[in-house]
Amino acid sequence: MNLKKFIPARNQNFIKRFFFSMWNFWTSKTGAFILAVSAIALGYYQFYISRPILKYDTQTVNFISSNNDNDYKITVKGTEYDNLYLTKVSLYNRGQLALSGDDVSKTGHDPIRIVIPKDANVRHFSIDKNDTTEAITAKIIPDNNNLILQFDYLNPDYQITANLLHEAPNPDFKITGSALNVNEITREWDAKTIKFWGLWSLGILYFVLVLFYLYNHWYSKKRRTIRL
Repeated sequence: MNLKKFIPARNQNFIKRFFFSMWNFWTSKTGAFILAVSAIALGYYQFYISRPILKYDTQTVNFISSNNDNDYKITVKGTEYDNLYLTKVSLYNRGQLALSGDDVSKTGHDPIRIVIPKDANVRHFSIDKNDTTEAITAKIIPDNNNLILQFDYLNPDYQITANLLHEAPNPDFKITGSALNVNEITREWDAKTIKFWGLWSLGILYFVLVLFYLYNHWYSKKRRTIRL
């Protein structure tokens, strides 16, 4: 079928100019740079998620306060408390590869653990079975100012949650440690937020580069016109 019979000559010229302009753009330094950045970003993202990625977060609530008219009392190991806080500390695997407990650094080296601040005054701790993935077998082992998290497997999107009862109102609980293919454990960010800012950052970068390319293209064309 001969498309020239159906496409007006004006549109044919427009299509040719459009594809010619697109070819010039993607073969220019700006287009090549955009393709290179996109390839590097995509490759890094694929590499980043193709392993265990450990994240953690903390949520603290006022479990009981002496400022309130409480109709109940909190007693922990025989001791009654008027002011007590509950912090949930959760560990997540956000990668695509499962982490075996046998691949975690052992006690005395760099085990996966909750670091307890000295002024936190933790009075009780336990695994929260309601917020911990049911398929996980996990336990807490105290070790000086640390609470070591031991588990069998931490599959992708699985989580372990520990409940900590303490007297200090705002302790900075952190999870640290190392394992096979895991060098650090960082605080959890919302995945949507990360993708939003990542895509917007790349979008703004690409937009600026395209404007820069168009300006240079227009400026070069104007100079050629003046010379003629």
